[in-house]
Amino acid sequence: MELESINLNGQLSQANEYLISQENTKAINFLNNVLDDDPTMDNAWLLLGIAKRRIGEFIDAIQCFKTVTELKPSIEEAWGLYTVTLLDIGDFSTAEAVIQKAYELNPTNEKIKFYQENLIRIYKKFGPFF
Repeated sequence: MELESINLNGQLSQANEYLISQENTKAINFLNNVLDDDPTMDNAWLLLGIAKRRIGEFIDAIQCFKTVTELKPSIEEAWGLYTVTLLDIGDFSTAEAVIQKAYELNPTNEKIKFYQENLIRIYKKFGPFF
């Protein structure tokens, strides 16, 4: 997923810059402050999950991606990262349930349909891909 492709409002552009330059701790601190002010910012949760995932805090990242999907179930990147991060910790059954739920909530979304049909199968065959 390209960070530049996420539709960010101006407030999150600084966090995006931190992530692009691999300054994950700065991004986490910045995003925590943003979310303290407005915990409903789905893209802030998504970026926080990405930063947490990068530093190996997979459980926290999973919770961030779960929050995104609860706030805005149409964000396909959140479903994909939620699923892949569950796979990374070896929780295949939850990953299967998550991607199935994504498809049920977004049956016309071609990207989510692709994820639902292929993501876990590809992961099992080739292992982690990012």
